[in-house]
Amino acid sequence: MQKIRRFMTPGLIVLLAGCEPAPPPPPPSPFTTTLALKQVMEWVIDPAADVIWDSVKSVITEKGTQEIAPQTDADWNKVRDAAATLIEAGNVLMIDDRARDDKAWMAAARRLSEAAGQALKAAQTKNTATLFDEGGNIYKACSACHAQYAQHLQGPPAEPAPVVK
Repeated sequence: MQKIRRFMTPGLIVLLAGCEPAPPPPPPSPFTTTLALKQVMEWVIDPAADVIWDSVKSVITEKGTQEIAPQTDADWNKVRDAAATLIEAGNVLMIDDRARDDKAWMAAARRLSEAAGQALKAAQTKNTATLFDEGGNIYKACSACHAQYAQHLQGPPAEPAPVVK
């Protein structure tokens, strides 16, 4: 019996030392996500991006080319506000309940915020060329994310053109 105790005592000590209480569950998120992700895209991100995309462009018609750019302080403020909305929307996409993963999704959301940050600077300095370029970067950030996470938005594959004989 004494031999058994000699062998059991060290074994029990090793077993008990390895037993730690389970880590506590993570605290609940302090954020309230009232809108669904689709609503954030349609009601927040898309309208703000459209303001930037529509702010600087060239429209070519039969009558010639019309250059569009913000003209007044109110025009520039509208672009500034849209850029600020997109910066924060990138953060909103990183909230636990919305983030699809910890790597690619987060990187895409940061790209959106970074491009929007550059658009904000362009609006503040009233730099139409930079604003145009950053509108393109916002588009690239959105398109890259949609290609990975919203393939259904890309449309059906193109049908091959009929062969004319």
